[in-house]
Amino acid sequence: MKKLSTPPLTIMDLGLVAMWSSGYVGAKLASETGSVLLILFWRFLLISLVLAPISVRYVIRRGFRSLWINAVLGVCAMFLQIGCAIVAIDMGMPAGNVSIIYALQPLLTAAVAGPILGERVAIREWVGLAVAFVGVSLAGGFGGLTAPGFAYFLTILGTVGIVTATVVAKVFVDDTPILPGIGIQSTFCAMLFCPLALIDGGLSPPLHDAKFWFVVGWFILFSTLGAYALYWLCLRRSSAVHVGSVLYLTPVVTIAVSGIFFGEPITAAKILGVAVCLTGGGIALSRKNPATLHQRR
Repeated sequence: MKKLSTPPLTIMDLGLVAMWSSGYVGAKLASETGSVLLILFWRFLLISLVLAPISVRYVIRRGFRSLWINAVLGVCAMFLQIGCAIVAIDMGMPAGNVSIIYALQPLLTAAVAGPILGERVAIREWVGLAVAFVGVSLAGGFGGLTAPGFAYFLTILGTVGIVTATVVAKVFVDDTPILPGIGIQSTFCAMLFCPLALIDGGLSPPLHDAKFWFVVGWFILFSTLGAYALYWLCLRRSSAVHVGSVLYLTPVVTIAVSGIFFGEPITAAKILGVAVCLTGGGIALSRKNPATLHQRR
């Protein structure tokens, strides 16, 4: 049987930007429901159940190593990164402020790429990352401290989580197929969100609430199967700094979608910030053949 060819990295990068942006849209939708923790629990419970047959079969065949690596990835990249962002937004923290703090991820990833991952970060990449961070800050409008301090702590914790997951994925190379990997990761997330949702009001979903199930479905289809599948695929084919630089482009999509579907004003500061962000991202991503450089390691 002929093996399917892998899409070009550029196509995967564009898909990652679109799918990763869906998480901010989902967070906005989730904040308008009864309990974001209940949505997160059912999001990960359902996807773990759907993928359980292939996940269990793979772990039995390949052993404990795949289980613990994907457990760490699930806790750091999904439970911490997603949970902290959505809860912070639900506590009243502006999405723009969340995106500003989360925009530290590429810079933090670049900082550890050399010492830990052995990836050479070019001056051009450092400049591009710094310029893109300024752009994200401008687009977010800085906003000020308008939420409880704990909400800002959560966003910092979420940022550390996704950086940690990125480092773990590069250091402990794992060949687990994407779907079994997401299944394992989602299982651990469901286990962690279960007591939190229970304390927040119980585990019973509103069966007749169409909006609740729409948000759950949105998260499963776009923000989990779409975003994380592409994130891990891009990370396997390129450098950690390259993937972090790609994520700097998500505010462009997020701002456009927020303006169209949620009526959030597209101000001059946002337009300027997007332009600066695109410039910085272009500079950082102009390094040639990130996939080739990754393969030489």
